[in-house]
Amino acid sequence: MKYGIFVGIAHIIYFLIMRLLNLQNRVELSFLSAIFLIIGITVAISQFKKAKGGNINYFQGLAIGATTGVVSSTILALFMVFYLTLFDTAYLAALQTSSLFPLSLSVLSFFVLTIIYGTIPGFLIAFVAMQWFKRADHTIPERI
Repeated sequence: MKYGIFVGIAHIIYFLIMRLLNLQNRVELSFLSAIFLIIGITVAISQFKKAKGGNINYFQGLAIGATTGVVSSTILALFMVFYLTLFDTAYLAALQTSSLFPLSLSVLSFFVLTIIYGTIPGFLIAFVAMQWFKRADHTIPERI
């Protein structure tokens, strides 16, 4: 949960920086925020493994990644609902012109899509990270 909150805050700060630079309509730049999710999930799994004395169940790692994704995307989604309804109602119309969102995009559907767009990558990132963390020593095996 803690790292999900940190990642959610990082997403919000990144969005606000994009807004200040007038780049918020460049939807493809939002994919760079995946770096925050990758770092957050990797650190969360690593810290959990340290707390458990170096042992981590594969499914625990997947759950940590999914949880980090859900928490961070829910925080971002709540912020975006607040932002869209109070500060920039025209931004929703700009998102509708993007090929990534449907023309019938509403605040509620944007809320749900934001959570989905954070949860699925969180699970996938955790899947990839667990290929590393499932080993007790975190090392890549030597080739024979």
